Amino acid sequence: MKGNLELGTPPWITAEGTIDLTKLPIDFILKQAIDPEYEQFRSACVLLGSMAGAGRLEAGLYLLGLLGWYASDLHRLEVIAEQLAHFPHESSANALLAEIRRIRSSNTTRRYLDRVLRSLAVLPHDLVKSGLEVLAEDTSFSPKMRAKFRNSRERIWI
Repeated sequence: MKGNLELGTPPWITAEGTIDLTKLPIDFILKQAIDPEYEQFRSACVLLGSMAGAGRLEAGLYLLGLLGWYASDLHRLEVIAEQLAHFPHESSANALLAEIRRIRSSNTTRRYLDRVLRSLAVLPHDLVKSGLEVLAEDTSFSPKMRAKFRNSRERIWI
């Protein structure tokens, strides 16, 4: 059996010895993202977020799919929402804005909704501005929530 040095360096390892996220195989990471073990899931999501930030469209799209897969698991949704901040795409902004409407604000959901707003706040302004404006004017939300939408729109996070 040949040693690793005889086989050569994998194509996703750069000459400097770092990982090139644009070339890293994704199959194992996708399987890990649906693992029942929370730490495996979280680790996979963080890597998918990094890959999406490095330009891997498929990684961002998979994160969007995980929003639906874990629709009732706030703990996991929080991790996914955090990583979607690294996917600066219209579909990411739209999915996060839809989560604000889908999830009713309560003591149980507040942490998740705050995470969604923090992710929206770091996405490109042109992707989220109009959606946050609509939410800020929607009287079905409490005055406190509407203020959070305005603050996120203005990139002021308190």
